[in-house]
Amino acid sequence: MLTTDNRRRAQRFPLQLPLEVKWREASQDVQKHGTVRDISANGVFFQFDRALQPESKVEFYVRLELEGAPGGGVWLHCVGSVVRVEPSPENPTGVGVAARIERYRFLRPEEVPPQLDVQ
Repeated sequence: MLTTDNRRRAQRFPLQLPLEVKWREASQDVQKHGTVRDISANGVFFQFDRALQPESKVEFYVRLELEGAPGGGVWLHCVGSVVRVEPSPENPTGVGVAARIERYRFLRPEEVPPQLDVQ
């Protein structure tokens, strides 16, 4: 039997970074803060205060600090879908959300949407 770790195709990197998540709910866009727990080339797991539905389409932004980059870093913009939602071991009132990354791109600080509020 394969364990979850053996089935993963890409190495996961544990990170504690704020992210901004956007999704569509009741025909309107919703945007909220969360925290990355780990990320790979194929997916992300983040702590959140709301249970999203599996297969929901999500879009998220994460600021990556890079030494020498203009403005101190770049932004990772990802589009994907929710794979799994589970109770959060770190936060009894929150959930952990696993999302598949379907496409991503790096943005310079000036390319980030102005309504984005990730510090």
